[in-house]
Parts: sequence; C-alpha cells; structure tokens
Amino acid sequence: MKNAAKTLGAGLVLAATAACGAGGPGAPANTSTPPVVTTPSDLPTSLPASPPVAKPPMSRPTAGPPPSDAMLPPSQVEAKVPAQVSAGTGTTLNVHVELSGCDEATANLAEQNARRVVVKIKIDHGDPGRMCPQVIRYAVLPVRPAEPIGSRTVVLEGS
Repeated sequence: MKNAAKTLGAGLVLAATAACGAGGPGAPANTSTPPVVTTPSDLPTSLPASPPVAKPPMSRPTAGPPPSDAMLPPSQVEAKVPAQVSAGTGTTLNVHVELSGCDEATANLAEQNARRVVVKIKIDHGDPGRMCPQVIRYAVLPVRPAEPIGSRTVVLEGS
C-alpha cells in the first residue's frame, strides 16, 4: 500500500511537471534529463538546530532622562511645556527637554518661595527657511534655586 501511494504521488508530480513544461510558442525544448522527484522517505525527519541568538549589549536609552537621574514625581511637577525635572546634586535642578535639529533652549529661574519654584523655558526654533537636520537631541538644562527643592512644587512654563 505504501509503495502504491509513493508511485501514485511520484506520477502526479511528474504529470504536473510535464504539464507545466509543455508550452506553446517560445517554450524551451524538452531536455533529455528527467526531473528529480523527492519522496517523503528522502526528506530529513528533523530540522537543523538554530544557532544561538546573542543578547544585545546593555546600554543607556537613547531618549528620555538617564536612568541614574533622580526624577521628581509627577505630583511635584506642573509642566506647562513638554519637559521633565530631576534633582541634581545640592540645590541643582535639571530640566530635561527634547530638541530638534536647529533648536536651542534655555531654562531660567523665574520665581521661588517656600511652596514652589517657577522655571521659564525658552526654545528658539531657529531662523525660518533655514535647513536643519531631522534629528531629536536630548538636552539637560541646569537651574540653581537658592535652597534644595525638598517638597516644593516645580512649575515649568514657556516663555
């Protein structure tokens, strides 16, 4: 029974191959070598082992604040511009902003009291019509209030 099924299968493959090869005008002439027919017993029973996959190296993220920065919790920051704030060393605050190719940014301390610190952020987008590279840069702008932030709210405003 198995041999009959193999023979029938091989015959069907040969008939299909011959039918595809027989064509009209422009078809290549028949060659004297018969087509090679592979039977199921000739096929491998298992797949070859796949090569080990290397893990990517650990690195810093390319966007966002560095993981080592102590980011202030969102409940302590009122951001009216797209920026984040981390507590630097001592009384330094670091304002993290993303800038495009020709952008330049500054952060200045506008106001501070016992409850809040207000930082004005200005982003200059460059001259109109000027060609700029299409990249995103990550900038850290330091601001130095008179005292450590503690539990004061940091307000980020555009200017």
